[in-house]
This record gives sequence, C-alpha cells and structure tokens, in this order.
Amino acid sequence: MNLFLRIDNNIIAIVVSIIFLKNITNSLDKKETKNRVFVAIFTLNTIQLIDETLTCIINRQPYTWLIPISAILHVFLYTLAPIITYMWYVFANLWINKKTNYKWKNNIFLLLPVIINTFLAILSPILKLEFYIDNSNIYQRGFLFFVPSVMSYFYLFCGFIIIYTNKNKLTKIEFLPLLLFGVFPSIASLIQIMFYGPLLMWSSIAFSLIILYLYIQQQMIHIDHLTGAWTREKFYNYLNYRIKQKKPKNFSIAFIDLNDFKKINDTFGHNEGDHALINVVLIIKDILKKDDFITRYGGDEFVLFLNVDSKQEVEELITKIYDALANYNNNSNVDYELNLSCGYELYDFSKPMTADEYIDYVDKLMYRDKNIRKLKNKVLPID
Repeated sequence: MNLFLRIDNNIIAIVVSIIFLKNITNSLDKKETKNRVFVAIFTLNTIQLIDETLTCIINRQPYTWLIPISAILHVFLYTLAPIITYMWYVFANLWINKKTNYKWKNNIFLLLPVIINTFLAILSPILKLEFYIDNSNIYQRGFLFFVPSVMSYFYLFCGFIIIYTNKNKLTKIEFLPLLLFGVFPSIASLIQIMFYGPLLMWSSIAFSLIILYLYIQQQMIHIDHLTGAWTREKFYNYLNYRIKQKKPKNFSIAFIDLNDFKKINDTFGHNEGDHALINVVLIIKDILKKDDFITRYGGDEFVLFLNVDSKQEVEELITKIYDALANYNNNSNVDYELNLSCGYELYDFSKPMTADEYIDYVDKLMYRDKNIRKLKNKVLPID
C-alpha cells in the first residue's frame, strides 16, 4: 500500500487534534478530575497518532541506525494503546457518577492489564513478544501482538458496561456521545487487525474525542456545573416550548427545596454542602423517567419537569423520592439528613398561564409546603 494512503487519515487527525487540543486545554476547568482526564486522553491520543505515523515512515527504510528508533517508537505505540482506553473508562466513570475524584489505589485490579502490557512492550524488541524490528528495519508482529488490542477491548467493554448499566443517570444527548467513543474505535481496530495496512484506530478515537468535546462545550452552557442538572435558562426555554406546542401533551412541574441547607453548609462546610446537592440530584435522577429531567433553579432549589397525565402520577413519583431519601438517610455515613419541601401542579391547558405565572404559582406551593411540613418527608396535597 502506498505510504501516503496509509498515513493520510493520521495526518488529518494530527492537524485537527493539535488545533482542538489548544482550545481544549484553555477552555476546560482543570480543577475537575474529569476534565484533566479528558485532556490527558486527548493529549496521549495525539502523541499516539504522531508515533504511529512516524513508525510507518521509518519502516523499511534501508538505514540500520533507524532500527533502535523504530523499536522505541513501537514500544510507546504498544504501551499507550490500553492506557488510552483505560483512561476513557475512568472518564466515563467520573462523568456518570458525577465524582470529583477517582480513587486509583482502590482500582488497582483494573490497572493490572496496563502494567502487564507495559512490561511485554518493553521486552518485545529483544524477546519478539508483541513485535520486533528485523535486521532489514521491517516491523514484524510478534506471537503476542494481539495483547494490546485484547486489553484495549477489555477497557472498552468495561466502559460499555458502566455506560449501559447507568443509562438511567444519563440524558439521551449524554448517552450517545459517550457510547460512540467506544463504538468507532472498536470497529476501526477490528478492520486494522484483520486487514494489515490501513491506519484507522487512533484517527477514529481522535474524531470521537472531538465529537465528545463539542458535546461537553454544549453541556457547559446548558448543564449546571456542580450537580449535572439542567440550567435555569434551558428549563425556562423548554417550558415555554411545551406550553406553546400546537399539539400539547400533559406535563407537570414540581419545585423542590433542600431543607436546612444553610445549616449543612455552616456546620460541615461548603464542600459537604456541595455533596448534599449532588446526592439529591443523583437520588432524584434514579427515579425520574427517561423523558423527565431535573433543573437546578438556584442555590438549593430544584424544579422537576414531569411528563405525566394526572396529579396522582406526580404524587406517586414524589412519594418515591421521599422514600429514596429516607433510605439514603438510614444508610449514609454523614451526620445530617437530606429532607425536602415540595410543591407541584399539573399544567392546565384549559386555563393557560404563561411560563412565569406557572413557575410563580408552583413555587408558592412549595413554600407553603415548606412552612407547613418543614422536615416531614411527606407532601401536603394541594386542592
């Protein structure tokens, strides 16, 4: 195969990756572990693209002094392969569970394939394990050449499992970019393994990362930075859209306020207060249907958008939320309880209100419940 035809995908991917990498490094908040992991994946994949391209250019060149250089480049190529897919698994874990940190020491088992592969790659130029460079400076596959691919597939599979089993925590627009990151490289690597020649694996990862980054950029605008809930603006725009639909579908909103949130902040600190807000959102997301969503309206106040046909459906869902909170309080190790006040009302299309009027009305119902019930885990029905 013509050299340029082999590396043209990589060259395009390298140029695009370098352009995006500068923007990614400047735009993402490095204080978040999730963002640091994403930048690391993007950087390592760009290095991998450059490395793979150089190995193709050097391969078969009639200069013996290039043999050790080719060997070193291939060591890095084989070493980085499962590291990149492992870090994607870590990224997916952080994204889905809204974790602020990843406990590497507690997941040492998952690092074992990376460690084993690193040793095999380092020893390969001498022992011809995963690869070797012959005396004519030609790259040859070793009898263990499949090991990095198998390990990469292992991490991709782990990523698929964690994404699929936690899909109820993800919106539809979150689910697809995360899933596609693993799908494209899986198909590309299979083609590359079966048909030796075309370079598709790392360029496919590069473009998958770009798609994911574009989604992250969109999410930064419409998703609350701390909790992962929708922003107030996005909720307001969607509420207006649903009210003005020509073929309206029934829905309800429910305002929720975290009781004694100031006390949690003052007693246990703002970091613990942040964890309380995050946990409330996670608990509620586990209960909501796929087409429902939660918005952080401000501070410790949230609003649910519920696709329901009756007030009874809303009451049943709110009861589930209170039951889940009670279960959390009984089993958590923190020295405080999460308790909510709530107000809700089905939108009445026969007596239309503007979005502002509807929001104001339901918000008052929530404060009525807060004043009457306070810390009781039960909603007072509103006539």
